[in-house]
Order: sequence, then C-alpha cells, then structure tokens
Amino acid sequence: MAVREKVILDFSIGPVQGFIARARRTRDFWAGSFLLSYLAGQAMAVVLENGGSLILPAVAKSKEEISNPLLQAIVRLREKQPLDPRDENLRIATLPNRFRAEVPVDFDPNKCTETIKEAWYNLCQAVWERYLQPVAGLGEKTEEIWKRQINNFWEIVWVRGETVFPLERRKNWRSHIPPVEYGDKCSLFEDLQELSGFVRAKGKPEREKQDRFWAALRRQIGRHELGENERLSAIALVKRLFPLVAPGVLWKVPIHYPSTPYLAAVTWLKEVAGDPEKAQAAEDYAIDCARRLPGAAQRENPGLFPALWEICSKNPGLQEFLSLDGKCFIKDAVRNPRVWKEQVEAARDETISAFCEEHKKVVKELVEKLDRLGEPVSPFYAMVLMDGDQLGRLLQKYPEKVSEALGRFSRQVPQIVQKQNGITVYAGGDDVLALFPLEGAIPAAVELRKAYVESFDDVNKILAESSEEKLKATISGAIVYAHYTTVFTEVYLEAQRLLSQVAKDETGRDSLAVTVWKRAGRVITWSAPWEVMLKEEPDIFSFFANRFRKDMKDPKKPATEEKQEFTSSFIYNLQSGLASFQLDETSGLITTEEKTAFFTDLITAEYLKSRSRKINHKETRALIQKLLPLCQRWWREEAGKTQSKTENLALDGMFLLKFLLQKGVER
Repeated sequence: MAVREKVILDFSIGPVQGFIARARRTRDFWAGSFLLSYLAGQAMAVVLENGGSLILPAVAKSKEEISNPLLQAIVRLREKQPLDPRDENLRIATLPNRFRAEVPVDFDPNKCTETIKEAWYNLCQAVWERYLQPVAGLGEKTEEIWKRQINNFWEIVWVRGETVFPLERRKNWRSHIPPVEYGDKCSLFEDLQELSGFVRAKGKPEREKQDRFWAALRRQIGRHELGENERLSAIALVKRLFPLVAPGVLWKVPIHYPSTPYLAAVTWLKEVAGDPEKAQAAEDYAIDCARRLPGAAQRENPGLFPALWEICSKNPGLQEFLSLDGKCFIKDAVRNPRVWKEQVEAARDETISAFCEEHKKVVKELVEKLDRLGEPVSPFYAMVLMDGDQLGRLLQKYPEKVSEALGRFSRQVPQIVQKQNGITVYAGGDDVLALFPLEGAIPAAVELRKAYVESFDDVNKILAESSEEKLKATISGAIVYAHYTTVFTEVYLEAQRLLSQVAKDETGRDSLAVTVWKRAGRVITWSAPWEVMLKEEPDIFSFFANRFRKDMKDPKKPATEEKQEFTSSFIYNLQSGLASFQLDETSGLITTEEKTAFFTDLITAEYLKSRSRKINHKETRALIQKLLPLCQRWWREEAGKTQSKTENLALDGMFLLKFLLQKGVER
C-alpha cells in the first residue's frame, strides 16, 4: 500500500460576528474584518511555507503561486521583503477566517496557531507600549486585565485527516473556554471588563479613579480616538487603535476611515465639487466650517474614493471642503451644537453651554451657505451584505471549478464597489461586505450578482447537464439603509438577519432583501427573488425612480409639472387607501391572471385620478403592469419557481421606492 504524503487540513479562527459586529465607528467595523483576514492569512502563509497548498480559498498552489494580494503581502512581510504602500488591495480584507489546505502528512497545525498568536501579540504589544503603558499605573490591575483578555480571546480550531472532516463537529467540543470577567464592562464588548479595573458602583472614590484613568488615556491617544463616555476592553482598544501602530507592525492602513455621515454625503459631494459654478462656494463653506465648528476640518479622507480624489487632483482648493467632517454636510447635525461637544472640549477650555450660545449665532449663516450648494444631503448610508447559496453542496460536487469561480468573482468585487462610490470592507470567496452612499447600493448589488453568476457560468452549465439540475450557483443579498446615527452594531446584525432569515429562508435564496432603518428602528422591509428585481432595466427600482419626478413635494398638494410621470399624491393615496384592500372568496376572481388584472385596473384608476391632465389609458395601464411587482409579496418555492401573493396589495416595495426618491430627507 502506498504511503500517503498529503492530508487535508481544515482550519478556523473566531469569533467572527462577535468580533466584527462590536463597532461604534466605521473604522472599528473595518478593523474587525481586516484583523480576522490578516490573522487567518498568517496561518495560510505557514501552510505555504511548509510545502502545502490552499484548496479553499483557491488562492495559492504554492508559496510561489499566490493570486491573492493580501496573502502575497503577508508572505513578503514574513520574509522581510518590501511592500508597495500605494497598493489599495492591502487595506481590503479578502481572506476568510477559515480555510482548507492540503499539507504534508507530518505538518503540525499547531504551527498555524502559534503564528496567529505571535502576529496578534505583536499588534497588541505595539498598542500597549505606545498608549496603555504610560497610564497603566492609574488603573487597578490594568496590565493583568489586558493580558487576560489578549491571551484568551481567539477560538482556533482545526481538523486534519486523509479526507474532509466536518469542522463543525470539532467546534462542538467547545475546548475554548474564556475566563470569567468581573467588574464594569466594556462599552463595545459587553462580556469583557473595561481596562481601568475600577467599579463605579462602589462609590465616588472608585468612580473618580475610573474617570481619571480614561481621561489620561484620552489625552494620550487624542480625544477624537476615544469618545467621552467610552470605557473599553483590551480587545476593543486594539480594534480602535491598531491602524495607528500598523506602519511599524505590518504596513500603513487608513487612519481616517469614512464616517457614516460622510458615506451618506459622497454622491452629493461628487456632484457639488464637480460643478465648476459651485467650487468657490464650496471652498468658502469649508473655511467657515473650519473656523466655526471646532474639529471639523481635515476629519475625512477623500482619497478613499477615486471619484473625489480625482476632483482634488484637478482642483486642490477643494480638498479642504472634501475633507470636512461628514456631519458638516447634514443640516440637522450642523444645527445641533451637542454634535460638536467632544471637539469643543478638545479644542478649547469652554463649557458646552457657552458653546451652545455661540453656536446659535453662526448656525443660521452656515445652513444658508449649505443650502446654496444644492439639495439636502441624505442622512442615510447603505450596508450591502452578499453570500453565495448552497456553496457547501457545490464544493462537494466540483471543488476545483467552484474554487476557481470564487476566485474570479472575489477579484471583481473591489472594482464594482468602487464604481458605485462604495468602500469594500470584506471580499473573500462568496462573501461580500461593503458600505455605500444611498444611491450606490442597489446598482452595486445588481452588478455583484451579475458578476457572481457569470463567474459560475461553467459550473452552472455542468449542473444543468447533470442529474443535479435543481442545484445552481446563485447568490443572495441584503441591503440596510441606515440613518447615520444608528449604532453600527445594530446595522451589521440587521444585515446578517436580513440575509439569512429574509433573503435566504423566507424568500427562498437567489434573492435580495432590503430594509430601511430609521432612528426609531426598522420601518420598511422588502424582498424578492432576483428575477423580480431585474424585470426592468437596469433594475425595477432604478427604472421607476427615473420616471418619478425628482423633487417629491408634499403629498397633499396637487402636482404642477406637466411632464412628470408620477406624482407624490399617487404614492400617498396608494399608501393610505389601498394598502389594506384584500380580495375575498366573494370577489368572483379565481385565477392569478384575474386577480392581477383587477389590481392593475385598480392602481391604474388611482394613477389617473392623481393626474392634472388627461393621458392615454392604454399606455398608463401598460406602465402600471410594470409597477405591480412592487405592490406584491414574492418568494421562491422549494422547487425553485417564483411565486407571488395576489389576494391583496403589499406596498413595502412602493414605500421603499418613495424612500429612495426622497433619499430619506424629511420635507
């Protein structure tokens, strides 16, 4: 019997959601994904250095044949070779937290574990020495808390064998048991103790010592890096501060990651700064903001958005405008003096009450100047989360072809996201996580889905010709439109829920689910199979958004523009009058076609009633037929056929369309 020279290694590092989701800022969120990817890449590099190859993700047949830029950089870093700091791929998490590899039979996977621990320790030690060590003496056992949390956070599991062994079974052993955490808890990781070690409930002396510790640390790192009421654990602090020490440990990464209000404003900024007639007004506004809103200047990095950086390169005078704190572009934020509270305290010794009085004097002029720059900025940004369907089954059938398809897809993701003025947080294999201004989310999701299907074209052809014709490579997506003030953790967890429970389970995979999350929480949820989304070009929402009038006015006022296709009163009346309309057994309508025709006529009549002039009934009815899918509930049955409910109107799609038209701006 031949001696087997290679075995299969399945390796995983976690927690994933528990590490990524705890985020108060976009940089925290990005840092969670990036650190997981970076640490997993360290383990992958060890596999390659010891004669192994990666099966999933299929990004390296050997150390000399690596197709993933992040993994290439990690290998070069370990060999102390120079890196190109301008390479944008080095700031995108593109390696998954788990991988499958083929390794020599005598390879010890504990080498991967030790390498991860060493890379993690080096990062943490850099944060400790630069920021924590100088103030640790003000805490109660701060160094002890730090070491306990740093040394016991990661859950690393692996299995090795001649055939694939389900990694989930190994995880069921629950061999990783974190130590008990006492005392006051972290503002982000609620199960971890904050680093001062003091307990506020013990009374005034402990509370004062705790405040003194965090005030000293805030001075050490800068007030803008640590919120006034934030008391963090070691894990949260490493997530927050690692970009500041990254150049000395790995390579330079963005320090100024776009805030949520800046993300919401990107499309608006591109339009305003790209208009030569508004350039001078934009420069003047930047000067005023820098002078009158403490800490507002140079808070953002337009260089992360190629469209904005191109404008800066052509007109350097606009760089200050495009680098303003994102809140400077949202009127409600400009009006609210407490939004600038932390910057006020950092900028000068002045009470917030005194600043409020001063703020009242200047805010009117600032808002007037902001109004002159154009339409109000949307206070909403978007998170897009996408994930391949039934990937496990596909990998079992055709592992090599599926791995190649995943590689083709993931390489396209950053360019697709960038094209829609978005930021790629994670793009590894079939998973995508990205942030966008409101206008870019749906076009990006549509293009990502198209790229995924095209990448799997060969696989789907094989499946269609085989006995597995019901199995197909598809991808589901979730979009959360969130108000910029929403806690980031809530947005991410909602995206996860939307993807798994709504898009995949309720709607039946190969689907898109969308939620609008306002300050009070979730207000709209719409989902449908991709066929419904793509009934019109380029997608059903963009199709009708282009035909609705752009300036949505008060729905109670009659329309005045002759050329507009739809009026806001039409949407308003649909919402108020027809949302609860339902057919019953006495209606006499039996077939789906009859019910569809009835609702088409009903909506057509409402549309005609909303018009200020006579129009062609036949053409109108044809247009309403295209609109009807937004007024129905859709799902995919188990056999794969798309179904809709025809007994009543489900107007979430219309509510979503109205939201997209108004961009969430209260009028």
